[in-house]
Amino acid sequence: MRRCRFPFLAILSAAVILHAVASPSAAETRFDVPVGDSQAVGPANAPVTLIEFVDYQ
Repeated sequence: MRRCRFPFLAILSAAVILHAVASPSAAETRFDVPVGDSQAVGPANAPVTLIEFVDYQ
């Protein structure tokens, strides 16, 4: 490993990485959205569902 010429930057980089690793991730939240007869593309049992709410104003 190459020696760092700027110790402050090395310490700052390590602190940022440790903060990112130690931060809790967002809690998994799932919502059941009734689809009914809405337009849809793909199978109803797809592993990922994207819902877009749009306001055409």
